[in-house]
Amino acid sequence: MQRPSEIFTPEQAAEYLQLDRETIYRYIRQGKLVASKFGRAYRIPKRSIDLLLWATRTREDISLREYTGSEIAEFLEEDRLDQEARKIAENFFTTLE
Repeated sequence: MQRPSEIFTPEQAAEYLQLDRETIYRYIRQGKLVASKFGRAYRIPKRSIDLLLWATRTREDISLREYTGSEIAEFLEEDRLDQEARKIAENFFTTLE
């Protein structure tokens, strides 16, 4: 079975980033790289690797957009389903059961 390219083992992440495997484990321990642990094995989402690359970039004039709590609350409110959309979603999910 072929592994999805969106999930990496530490060894694959090291190869992808051209780093030593121990560096990957150190980044995981330091919280610089987010990984899931299954027993003794780590799995690293590609998104986590991409974020590490972004966070360690050399150009500082490009920054990630930070949102305030009120902006996040506003986004969530805008995404809330209205009555009609909620009924459609409920009907859709009941047909899947």
